[in-house]
Amino acid sequence: MIRTFAALNSKGGVGKTTLLANLGGLLADMGARTLLVDADPQPSLTKYFELDVEAPAGLVEVVTSGTVTREAISHTSIANLDLIRSNDGDAQLQHWLHARDDGRVRLARALAHPFVSDNYDVVLIDTQGAIGPLQTAAAFAAHNLISPLPPDTPSLREFRSGTLKVLQRLANDAKLPRAELAPIRAVICRYDYSRDARSLLAEVRTEFTSDDRVTILDTVIPSAVAYRDAFTARVPVHKISQVDGTRYPSGFQVMHRLVWELMPSLYGHFAGGSKGDPERVFGTRGGQALPSVPTA
Repeated sequence: MIRTFAALNSKGGVGKTTLLANLGGLLADMGARTLLVDADPQPSLTKYFELDVEAPAGLVEVVTSGTVTREAISHTSIANLDLIRSNDGDAQLQHWLHARDDGRVRLARALAHPFVSDNYDVVLIDTQGAIGPLQTAAAFAAHNLISPLPPDTPSLREFRSGTLKVLQRLANDAKLPRAELAPIRAVICRYDYSRDARSLLAEVRTEFTSDDRVTILDTVIPSAVAYRDAFTARVPVHKISQVDGTRYPSGFQVMHRLVWELMPSLYGHFAGGSKGDPERVFGTRGGQALPSVPTA
């Protein structure tokens, strides 16, 4: 079954694009046929990887036609990693979707086309910072919502009063067609292992109730220069950060942990298609325990 993830946060600059690019790059390297969807008018994800083939169509055609065809699929330089590029520089899709009764489910219907399920295992959708019709469509197209969350008070307040409140309102809007929103998995990012960050992280883990439908993942993404270097080099971070540092675990370790936590069926699978025992490979280095994996 295809798995669809959307990165959402009403606060800009929290690292949604970086998170999805690195997840997509690792999943592709693990052998999963991965499709990136850039639903941000500012096409950061579109520009992250080099393109071997740039398709003539993109997100505009996918949303307005309500389907995904080969003409909308660009191929990155990384095997198994394709892209529906953002080609809405004037941000007209927001207005187009706002005027449609089916706007909130338009992207979901397009991604449900057999072309997608026949050719991909995972779909990752990037979004703009502000919440609007296009971001709403991305949210309702996903089986899983991911929200990067820096461990600082302003980001936490914005997440609760912005992202979470808007999504809850959308899910309960009686004026719109009924559609189920996935729970949110928050990923602590830009974590510096300082005393203040550890203290706030402990608070964050007790911040939400079951009614909020928010889970704080065990894996945290450090505030390490390797992620900026990977963005500059236009490669996934696991390719250039493979050895743990004295302060931070490697990008290779962190991103594998995150993939396993999000997709437990891949536990023990590594980049390059190899398999192994994560406990023996990583243990608890970097101050993180391996994510718990449900047993069958």
